[in-house]
Amino acid sequence: MTIYDRKYLNLLREIAFTQFKLKDQSTFFGFLWGLLNPLVMLIILFSLFSTRLGKGIDHYPIYLLIGVIQYTHFSNCTSRSLTVLHSMQKLTSDTIFPKEVLVIGSVLSNTIEFILSMVACILIAAFSGINISWAFALLPLVVLMQLIVVTWVSLILSCLYVFVRDINNIYQVFLRLLIFITPIFYDISFLGHGASKYIVLLNPLAHLINFSRSIIIDGKVFSIEPLMIFLIVNAALLYFSFKIFKMYEPIFAENL
Repeated sequence: MTIYDRKYLNLLREIAFTQFKLKDQSTFFGFLWGLLNPLVMLIILFSLFSTRLGKGIDHYPIYLLIGVIQYTHFSNCTSRSLTVLHSMQKLTSDTIFPKEVLVIGSVLSNTIEFILSMVACILIAAFSGINISWAFALLPLVVLMQLIVVTWVSLILSCLYVFVRDINNIYQVFLRLLIFITPIFYDISFLGHGASKYIVLLNPLAHLINFSRSIIIDGKVFSIEPLMIFLIVNAALLYFSFKIFKMYEPIFAENL
């Protein structure tokens, strides 16, 4: 690795930790809320949906918690990354360095909280009677895949926001819709074989949540074929989103 590469890796690390501290995670109560937030949402969803939609689903509280944690990470991470180029426009406009560092740093700062929440989820699952199996060793792969998805979405959104500020309002509406097209509080079999099932299957977050549930609740390794398809598709989307980002990077400064 060259000195040039190390310089930007150091910058990436500093940006990630700075943004992590700006979210009040450096204080005890800010850190505690980061872990309690998914649990509060879990309690609300459990009280609303456990009687009907949760019927027949093993370990439904853990089932819900996994979905809530992964949806919350996706929602918070992409929302914060969307505006990062504008909120740090001094660096974006006046400093020469790869601007994707700002976006990736924002993603990493939110992923620290995600990893801690997943660790808490595993501990809760263990205390609730779920057996810890060797399949748990594959959870870092799920975290990596979620990171890939969040990164390509964040690169596209941050680029769009430079030119279309209203995209923020549109995206918040989309996130409210995303709750219902992500199998957080229901099983995908509940949808039957209609068009709604295929809409959900197009949602990468649905597959990520199912991967985690397979590992944590069932103690099973997911099939290699859907895993490879997921990785190939989202690696391609990451590549093309990065190319689009770099294509428009030279004119970011004049549009901020």
